[in-house]
Amino acid sequence: MKTQDRGDEAVEFSLAVLCYRAEGDIVPFVTRLHRIMSMFAEPWELVLVANYWPGTEDRTPAIVKELAERLDRVHCVAEPKQGDMGWDMKMGLDACRGRYIGIIDGDGQYPMESIAACFAKIKADDIDLVKTYRVYRSDGLYRNLISKAYNVAFALLFPAYRGLRDVNSKPKMLKRDAYQRMELHSKDWFLDAELILEALRLHLRIYELPIRFSGLRGRKSFVQFQTISEFVRNLIAYRWSGRGR
Repeated sequence: MKTQDRGDEAVEFSLAVLCYRAEGDIVPFVTRLHRIMSMFAEPWELVLVANYWPGTEDRTPAIVKELAERLDRVHCVAEPKQGDMGWDMKMGLDACRGRYIGIIDGDGQYPMESIAACFAKIKADDIDLVKTYRVYRSDGLYRNLISKAYNVAFALLFPAYRGLRDVNSKPKMLKRDAYQRMELHSKDWFLDAELILEALRLHLRIYELPIRFSGLRGRKSFVQFQTISEFVRNLIAYRWSGRGR
């Protein structure tokens, strides 16, 4: 893992940002996020995750490294990829040092104010995991259908947990000690759901906040239709692994 010397300062809240192939678009996002985080009274840090596939012309690692050098309390992780989104997400969360740790995509679709809302809720009410659910989406029919398929599959295979909505939504925020108790194995898009399933297995307290979800600008979604079958296969494997009983 490539990170700067981060010293021994105690950190209350760490937020990992998934920056995969964002390139220059990540600069205004992180700059604005940094301004918002600077309003926090508690010690905080940002962990920018810019892992990359070797041999690709991805400028994101260099751009993220420059941001980390220029902005205080910002660190970066930029390694050759050994998996998909789940691998990046786990590396980001593993790098977080805070008492509370969170994860968000760096594409700007999730409202930044939801970060402060999740942090305030998890700290004030002593909840183990706080996440969002999307009450409104403006990212088109394609992404809506995939998301609905994810959540229907989740509800069918885990009917006892039908009260949960939108398992893949972010930001997700949890106590670091709760995260360290989880058995997370996925390296793909399933990690979002695996994290929730592990929280349920451990009987953690979960709370959900509603948000409005913006459309994606500047590039196509990395989520492909075949990820539905991948997601269902992973759900079935978890259901009968012994952890999902």
